[in-house]
Amino acid sequence: MLWWVLDEIRVRVTGRNARFSQVVLELAWNPSPGADASLAAQMLAVGVAKRSQLWAPIGSVVLVAPGAGAHPGVEPAVDTVRELWPGAEVRVVDESVAALAGAGPDPEPAACVVVHQDAVRTSVAVVAGREVVVGGLVTGGTRGMAEAVVGHLRSEGRLDVGLEMAWSAVVHGGAFAPSPTVSGPVPVHGTPVAEDGPLPRQSAQVTLSPTELRAVVTPAYQPVATLVAQVLRDAPPETARQATDGGLLLTGPHPPGAEDHLTDLTGLPSRRVAEEKAGFDHPQVLLYGVARLLAEKPSPPVVTQDRTERFGQLDGDQPRFSSVTGHDTDPPGQFLLLEMLSQWPPRNPRAGDQ
Repeated sequence: MLWWVLDEIRVRVTGRNARFSQVVLELAWNPSPGADASLAAQMLAVGVAKRSQLWAPIGSVVLVAPGAGAHPGVEPAVDTVRELWPGAEVRVVDESVAALAGAGPDPEPAACVVVHQDAVRTSVAVVAGREVVVGGLVTGGTRGMAEAVVGHLRSEGRLDVGLEMAWSAVVHGGAFAPSPTVSGPVPVHGTPVAEDGPLPRQSAQVTLSPTELRAVVTPAYQPVATLVAQVLRDAPPETARQATDGGLLLTGPHPPGAEDHLTDLTGLPSRRVAEEKAGFDHPQVLLYGVARLLAEKPSPPVVTQDRTERFGQLDGDQPRFSSVTGHDTDPPGQFLLLEMLSQWPPRNPRAGDQ
């Protein structure tokens, strides 16, 4: 199932044990001015609060968003966290910084352009020294490409398909390069369409050739290439030179071969970080990045028994290029390893557990 890459908001609870749980909230959705920005807050209240009653207290909440604190959904989400888990510690991480850390290039370039694709947006940012220098967003993302395939099949193939089937065709259809797991053109299954609409209880299939599929999804990357050129123009000259040398780092569920296509469009060397086979359905690069950032700049939570304790107020005027906020103390040295192995973190002696 590939539906997970089409989600606008992801909530994951990690590190469950008798003392500590961590919530990582990824915001692919980025509401326009005037739109309701409380969707992430509502998901925290409805989707996590009930589950948290069955597990340990929430000791840490990490919000991952393009633009970090400038994302309009972050502030309502932080307010909700304060209400739900007064003893938890909040961190805000820029999506591009988390993507770079999660990709773990070795050696890490002095600067590069991170192109992170998610459900409804592609973020493009010049990152230098784990800080976002300049960045921007392009609408579309994985859902945009899937919708383009849906529209093409409906108009040209007289076939009505769902987003999951369409995205599977993008991933495995060989638009930019052959699929590493599926050989040959991919048949797409759906419902035949007559002049008066889809025909229920009937099924049909259409096979898209790589050339046909490439023509459908290629337009999605032209705005990305344009934004790459723009952020390099807006970056300081020396940083732009370093980022040009560092090239493009593609993270998230880009289809195979997208890096070569963007190299053709931009003239910059590109590298695509392919999700592990088990992680493509549930992309892991941001989760890995959060674990690494917290290990490098630690601030372990101390879960108190007094549930009426309130958070200290976060600095409302965050620096434009802030990547991680709220660092106070040192975590266990094994945090990253345990997180990567989905193990429980060690008990915290400061919480009274000797």
